[in-house]
Amino acid sequence: MDKQSTIRSIRSSYKIDQVENGWTVSTGDGNMFVFAEARELAEWFCLIVGVPMAGKKEQDDPLESEIRKLVKSYNIVAEDVDKRFLASHVRA
Repeated sequence: MDKQSTIRSIRSSYKIDQVENGWTVSTGDGNMFVFAEARELAEWFCLIVGVPMAGKKEQDDPLESEIRKLVKSYNIVAEDVDKRFLASHVRA
């Protein structure tokens, strides 16, 4: 399986949603996982697909790049939600 096929397979196999208490991941086979923080989700996802969470490679691997982009996006969204959630409760 080439890298692009692997990326498409990963995208079609996992559905990631943000819920009020964290993140949920639904797999293609019906399993569901719940994570309180985006960091936990990122660590689990990297573990599942076999990509280290940190570190640099000599070559640019498209699969790793795609996963890192997803992880970065989820972390940015989670931080934004945390800031808005905390800010709205502080004002109240």
